Amino acid sequence: SSLALPMPSGTYTYWCTYPRPLSVNGIKATFNIPSVQDGKVSGGADIMIATPVQGGALKSIGEEHENASLSLRMNHMLHQFRFYIPHTDELLSDEKLERIIAVFPKSVAGKVEYNLMNPSVAPVLSEGESQMELRLAEPIGRSTDSAFQYACMAFLPSKFDSGQMLYLKAYTDNKIAEIVPVDLRARDFQAGHS
Repeated sequence: SSLALPMPSGTYTYWCTYPRPLSVNGIKATFNIPSVQDGKVSGGADIMIATPVQGGALKSIGEEHENASLSLRMNHMLHQFRFYIPHTDELLSDEKLERIIAVFPKSVAGKVEYNLMNPSVAPVLSEGESQMELRLAEPIGRSTDSAFQYACMAFLPSKFDSGQMLYLKAYTDNKIAEIVPVDLRARDFQAGHS
């Protein structure tokens, strides 16, 4: 951050986010969970909010001051769902997955509002979408015993009931595969977990 003027002496509450919020209203910030991602949780697909800390006024880099060691702990606010293709899979042969569509039983992407002063407060999702699409920046193939090729998607932490299904469709350069629907079996996808 670049400040136009020096900060007056005093005690301040510091927090930061990644990425920059779409909007901020008081202590509430709105972000976008993209429904189309690259499989690497990059380009603003993940949302992180620091636990607020108090400290004195910030000075220029290199100046001696009490906050020379200001430290912020970032919290991952989304669930990071990481997966790979087992080496025993015979359907792909030597092809690589380039695109995956996942349809959840409820909205997991869209505009989401967080409390910046208390990241543990439950977020509020609006303009939600239940379909996620991965357009893989690096297509993945079958893993080997010693090397796993992973892809990842970030979505709103969600709890599902037994009997709620996840529908998946995967694409290679030459094939389309509809995977047998996955029963989410009361899964609780928590923030920061994979």
